[in-house]
Amino acid sequence: MKMGIGVIPVLMLGLVLGGSLVQAQQPPAQMPPGFSLEEGPEKILARYPLGVISKGAAFSHHGKANREFTLPNGLPGWLYDVGEREWHRTYTLVFDGEGVVIDVLYYDHGRFSKYGLTALQVQSIQPRTESPTLGPGPSE
Repeated sequence: MKMGIGVIPVLMLGLVLGGSLVQAQQPPAQMPPGFSLEEGPEKILARYPLGVISKGAAFSHHGKANREFTLPNGLPGWLYDVGEREWHRTYTLVFDGEGVVIDVLYYDHGRFSKYGLTALQVQSIQPRTESPTLGPGPSE
């Protein structure tokens, strides 16, 4: 029965080391692009990973939001201002009930243009092919 007593510590050590190896093999979490005036908002919104960035990760990557508020749908939002007062952009991170970014709202506060986009909107657009795929034509 001494054999059984020695097996338990070895199994426990195997479980601990196995868990560490699995954790080490997982790819690091994809960090979102930063908010800037230099890069186009469409590119930022298209590359922003939705459903994976937690509040903690968003805070460590983007810093403290300029404003935190509750959106009309009841979800929390963090607003980031980018640019000068005369012309600036705002990006609002929208969090679900679990505290994960599920959308990014963009608004351009330009002197001559004002428009908005969302990451969900940009990411849902499928690129068009050069020549559309057509079904069978009329039979001759």
